[in-house]
Amino acid sequence: MRISSRSTVTTISRASRGLEVFIDTQLWVYAFKKPQRRGFESEEKYKEALKIHEKANNFLYEALTKHTIYVTTHQLAELYHALAFRGARMEPRKALAIIEDIVNSTRTVIVEVRKKHYREALRLSTISGIHVWDYLCIVPLKGLIDVAYTNDKHFLHATIRSLVPRIENPVGKWLEI
Repeated sequence: MRISSRSTVTTISRASRGLEVFIDTQLWVYAFKKPQRRGFESEEKYKEALKIHEKANNFLYEALTKHTIYVTTHQLAELYHALAFRGARMEPRKALAIIEDIVNSTRTVIVEVRKKHYREALRLSTISGIHVWDYLCIVPLKGLIDVAYTNDKHFLHATIRSLVPRIENPVGKWLEI
């Protein structure tokens, strides 16, 4: 099954619980935004992007059917922005509908970013030199998740690795985002 409409998040939310997981913003973007040929300098890069889209799409469907997804309030805003205003832009109302379905799904747990999380995210960003946005997605989830799924190389840094028990890349290609 393909992740292509906002109803997918709601429809498959009744399945049994599995792991408690974090799915990085870029993986959601890969799944919901199919690459357009005009955005790539070569056919090879376009085909590679299509493969990543397919892997992310299949992964997200499986995750939504098997696991509980943890999302921070910061990540919801980040995902909306990435869908509606970055790269090949999605209609903002469609992006908002996806965010609303994520929020309303029984498969997701929304975790509020609090002042202590901001302080810790800023501290870790200062130590590591990694932008604060990744930390705002993951710091509030410390002790809550079993695995973080990402293809962002920043998550391999010791300051982020110390926050999660396991990091996995479901699309195979690591990027510096």
